[in-house]
Amino acid sequence: MDYLEKIKQIEQETPKPNVNWLIAWRELAQMTLGLTEEDPRFESVMRWLNACDVVFSLGSWQTFREAAAEVKRIVGTIDTSRSP
Repeated sequence: MDYLEKIKQIEQETPKPNVNWLIAWRELAQMTLGLTEEDPRFESVMRWLNACDVVFSLGSWQTFREAAAEVKRIVGTIDTSRSP
């Protein structure tokens, strides 16, 4: 199951607390789709995604957005149209 499928599953199983969180997680999933362990950015991206997860659990929207911006900065532009 990829990120997008997991997010859809979570959306169906849990009440929607704040649509901004869901949009942000979906954006992260889309920008990291296709990133593999062989990619030199992988470890950094995973560290920042973990930070996103931790601050999400704490409910810190601003810190989440800062961590998400780091993921975006590291990933740059990757082709999200290709299949994993």
